[in-house]
Amino acid sequence: MDSGPPLDRVRQRAVEALDLASAQRRERLDRVTRTAVRLVGADWAAVTVLDGDVVRLPSTACAPAGTPDQAPAEETFCQTTVRGEDLLAVEDAAADTRFDGLQLVTSGAVRAYAGVPLRDAAHNVVGVLCVFDQRPRAFTDEDRAALLDLRHWAESELTSASEMAAARRVQTSMLPSTGVLAAGWDIGGMCLPSAAVGGDFFDHEVLHDTADLVLGDVMGKGTGAALLGASVRSAVRGARRAVVAGVDLGVSTTQIARAMAEDLERAQSFVTLMQAVIDLEDGSTRVVDVGLGLGLVVRSAGGVERLGGTGLPMGVLADDHWEERETELGAGDRLVLVSDGVLDVLDEPGRSDWWVEVGQWVRRADDVDALIDHVRGRVARGVPTDDVTVLAAFRGGPGPADQGAA
Repeated sequence: MDSGPPLDRVRQRAVEALDLASAQRRERLDRVTRTAVRLVGADWAAVTVLDGDVVRLPSTACAPAGTPDQAPAEETFCQTTVRGEDLLAVEDAAADTRFDGLQLVTSGAVRAYAGVPLRDAAHNVVGVLCVFDQRPRAFTDEDRAALLDLRHWAESELTSASEMAAARRVQTSMLPSTGVLAAGWDIGGMCLPSAAVGGDFFDHEVLHDTADLVLGDVMGKGTGAALLGASVRSAVRGARRAVVAGVDLGVSTTQIARAMAEDLERAQSFVTLMQAVIDLEDGSTRVVDVGLGLGLVVRSAGGVERLGGTGLPMGVLADDHWEERETELGAGDRLVLVSDGVLDVLDEPGRSDWWVEVGQWVRRADDVDALIDHVRGRVARGVPTDDVTVLAAFRGGPGPADQGAA
């Protein structure tokens, strides 16, 4: 009977998922190795990862000058440690036939070693937390307990960040990868999560000369909010052909809310959302506001029209319903939807008349990409506490006049 892939092959796949090139990862692991040096009283410490026939060192603390960031596996203690179940302690490597021929030992760089395997969520051994000394030494019960305690911290830093990075890649892959330039329209958006993943999402698609734009924001941050956001996005996409064909946005939104009600209740969460369906030929636009209230049209003749309605978020009232509103986008008009994270990057964060400043950004942008770049720059300079998402549709024609909002 096939017993499955060899252990080393399984371990290698787990190691390849660790994203060891991450600078943030290295800094987080450095905290662990610095603590190991202090608690165990070792000369230096490292987190190592067995990657094929090479041992990589994504983190070291107090390592001797010139310590490489990788070494042949057969020249390391860690090749033995990863094949064990628990802590390996070597009090005098020069007197241990398993290790007395290692270059680290024959050169006098290392005489004592202690290491504990690090495992991922599937219990695969992916690395080692280890300490080194240049002189023989005994490792006390307290030293061993400290390394075993630190193991859980190192495992979390080594593996959970990988899982978040993978989740972020998946979430990002679900967003539109490019904007749309069609029939004199410029449509595009961006989402910058405040954490690895977030609850904001946006989507846009053009079908039969009609553009469907949606921006949503799930209460909360992190994986839970991202999962709910993906579910809502999928439900909205499922209704896309119907709304493009003319089904009332209020009706379709109410149906989606009914379908999501049980999930939102179990998660004790709610969703704010705004959707706009634009006829690209004549600019007639239908809008539904599900408690977001952060939409506007910057008019080419000057002034700003706010698109927010009085609808509550999805998940607040079980039997709630929403209504479609209509507006027109003429030549040079610009529609923009934002999440509340944008309010954190205003010149005066949280100002109640947010549309005045956002309207100025829109007027001054040459195109949608320029608006997105402007918001990205503000995020880079500030510290938003929430996800930042922008979705825009600019109609061709003379741009909006640079004047105050109406």
